[in-house]
Amino acid sequence: MTQKAKSSIFIVIISAVLLAIIGCSTGETRTEERISEKPLAQKEEVKDPDPTPSPTPTPVIDMEEGSYAISEMPLFAIEGTDFVPFSYKTELISSVKVEEEDTGADAEGEEDPDKKDTEKKDSGKKDSEKKDSEDEGEETEEVDTAKYYNTYKVTLKSGLKFADGSPVTADDVLFNIKAHAARDYRGEYSLGELDIPGMSEFHSQVPDEERKRVETIIAAGGFDAEEEKYPEIEGIDPKEQDDVWGCYDEAGAIFAQNIIDYVNSHYALNAYVNAFMSGYLTYAKVEADENLKTAFAYIVWGYGKKSNPYNYRKNTLTTVSGKVWDLNEDTIGAMELWEEIKEYYKGDLSEDGIDNDAAPGTETIEELMAQAYYSKQDYTIPEISSIFKGTTVEDGTDAERECIYFTISSEEDLGSFNFFLTDPKEYDRTGELNDPEVIIEVEDEESEDEESEDGEQGTEE
Repeated sequence: MTQKAKSSIFIVIISAVLLAIIGCSTGETRTEERISEKPLAQKEEVKDPDPTPSPTPTPVIDMEEGSYAISEMPLFAIEGTDFVPFSYKTELISSVKVEEEDTGADAEGEEDPDKKDTEKKDSGKKDSEKKDSEDEGEETEEVDTAKYYNTYKVTLKSGLKFADGSPVTADDVLFNIKAHAARDYRGEYSLGELDIPGMSEFHSQVPDEERKRVETIIAAGGFDAEEEKYPEIEGIDPKEQDDVWGCYDEAGAIFAQNIIDYVNSHYALNAYVNAFMSGYLTYAKVEADENLKTAFAYIVWGYGKKSNPYNYRKNTLTTVSGKVWDLNEDTIGAMELWEEIKEYYKGDLSEDGIDNDAAPGTETIEELMAQAYYSKQDYTIPEISSIFKGTTVEDGTDAERECIYFTISSEEDLGSFNFFLTDPKEYDRTGELNDPEVIIEVEDEESEDEESEDGEQGTEE
């Protein structure tokens, strides 16, 4: 190696060492400056737990405002996805505690002796534990498990526009909330079942007071043939009871049809037809004949005669009550099955009665009767009482922004109050909302790449 080369290497090494020393010194200085710039309170402050527990709003992506692909915009950000929310900020405004009702005494107004003794034992145990705790110098903390109704203010991004260039307004957001809360909405972002004041009335389109009245009438029982009158209910006259109970058979026909539909969708196999009806029948033959479909439901649900309820040669059905239907001449359907059910249970509406035979996943006879009655009324509930719009001004600015206020139970996940924004004009034209059918979770780089190729996620600025 030449002397010139050795000198060059030496100069490079010295330069590198000097740069490293300068870099470390500068880095330490800058780090100290960053720390010293922070207020002391920020570094040392330890906040006490919130005395009024409430769900934490889903984090909102902080990005420049402007026009985005509205069809890909939810109210709140969705964890694990790239969807851009149309909300600018979410704030908890107030929290109201719901007081629990005192149910300490029994219906007779007397205390249960066993319960009283148990409470004394528990009380003594707690006192003992408390004393031991105090002796040890430990502090006990009570956990607040009460229910709260939390009111939030959601400020909307400004400058958002729909595809036709029209601005997104708070009224458009309210329209979307009601569309997702409607009873006929069947998508992933249903709001109708959430614990929100006024939501049940809007979702069902039945006033709460009316619902309580109808449920009271049904629970009291129907017309007593021996007494020739309805049960007496304070504040309700027999005409009102007659109107509600006039829907009994209409609801019963739906109840029976649910059974027929269930049997013919869950037992649609030749093996079941052979076992319940005849080895000479196939389900294809049953499916092609409405009488046979009803007869099949009779037998599977236990309303056929115990032995040989169906006669293949004569094409007859003998019911559990002994009635014989000639399926060549007679027509049987849901109403005939309902009459058989009523006869069997003698009008018993308890869980061990008619409701015991409800098809899985379907309504009870009481629910169907109430629905039949409501459908004949002219209720109109256009708004959700605890959700409304407003305007707000950001601190230090004069610019007004539109916002939405809503109240929801602390027992609900705030993220459940989410939906994708749809142009009301587009909804009126197509009857469809922009909700994605599937929200894909980004779990790793491989799945993220697949999602980018499918074009199912992402936003356009």
